[in-house]
Amino acid sequence: MSDKGTKNLRIVETNWDEIEQKIREHRLKRLKRIAIIVGICVAAIIIYYVYMQHRTYDDYTVIEEISRTDTSAAHYLSYGHGYLKYSNDGISYVTVDDDVLWNQSYGMENPMVSTCESYVAVADRQGETVFVLDESGLQTEISVSMPMSRVEIASQGTVAVLMEENETGYLALYSKSGDLLAEGAIYMENSGTPMDIALSTGGNNLAVSIVDVSSGTASTTVNFYNFGTSGKNQVDNLVASFTYEDTVIAKIVYVSDSKLIAFADNGVYTFNGSGSPAEGNSLSTEEEIQSIFYDTGYFGLVFSDTTKDAGRVIKIYNTDCKEQVSIETEFSYDSICFLDNHEICLLSSTECSLFILGGLQKFTCEFEEEVSGFFHAGGFRNYVVLKENTTERIRLNLFSDVTEEEEK
Repeated sequence: MSDKGTKNLRIVETNWDEIEQKIREHRLKRLKRIAIIVGICVAAIIIYYVYMQHRTYDDYTVIEEISRTDTSAAHYLSYGHGYLKYSNDGISYVTVDDDVLWNQSYGMENPMVSTCESYVAVADRQGETVFVLDESGLQTEISVSMPMSRVEIASQGTVAVLMEENETGYLALYSKSGDLLAEGAIYMENSGTPMDIALSTGGNNLAVSIVDVSSGTASTTVNFYNFGTSGKNQVDNLVASFTYEDTVIAKIVYVSDSKLIAFADNGVYTFNGSGSPAEGNSLSTEEEIQSIFYDTGYFGLVFSDTTKDAGRVIKIYNTDCKEQVSIETEFSYDSICFLDNHEICLLSSTECSLFILGGLQKFTCEFEEEVSGFFHAGGFRNYVVLKENTTERIRLNLFSDVTEEEEK
């Protein structure tokens, strides 16, 4: 065979290492472009989030308005996917869409309510019955033997009550089915008057604040009881006790299963641990504390602003007593609280003012009707306003709906 037609062909050696290097470089360039695009998108989202969280709104749009009939004695408390409405004759669980999921009737002169996650306990001060409920409704009724002054509930339905009779305080712990788990007496003539109780979220730890004035000056002892493994070999399950001279601790609260905060007339004390609690960080104040509020992550102290006639200073701390922000305001409010998104809500009968944790005022508004409740309803701008005869779902406006030219 003749090779005349192939004499100009030659074998070309392929450099596969060079080809693979070029493929890698091409892929790397593509990944860099994708990373840049993703980075730009993430940065845009962060900028939008910061912008939305750090701007002030003074107008809103009513998304839905629903007629509502309540008694003037009704109170409201954030809970689940909505709120609890309770009064002398019953308690209801209402969603942000104003659907009543359950309603429990009773007759009480002075109802007190405790919530922990999905569980609710409601009892009459000086009464002898505790209603235990969750998001599906009534779970049990617990009958106690003496008039109650405090009630607390844990995340699994365990109930602690403080009862008083004949100058003696009694503590009792019940399961969610009503079974008595533990009980004990506090003899006031020997140890002082119980001021408050706190039950941990898990239900094993119970703290009691006891004020003694027998020496002529007030001192407070905080006792810790453990009903789990740590306390079973201790006398009366008492695992720790701390006494503070010249101090009145009127409010104690567990913000987690092993973290307790005690609010005193001269400052705040914290305690860590469950089996054997120890003192944590604390803070003292020279100014008089006018009011307190808290959630699971933060607490707030309100002081008078001596430089202004109607001024107040609101200081926010984390649960380790580290100051986060100080807010000065002349807003005259009736109630102050954290919403479920940690925003600080100041509410009067006709006005509302919201602050974010950074201290910026997010929303301020004067309503035409009286307002009895204000709740967060998800997202940046969605809230529920409980007015005198209506429930309004509102959204804070990014821009005014009507311009001055349109109004003319």
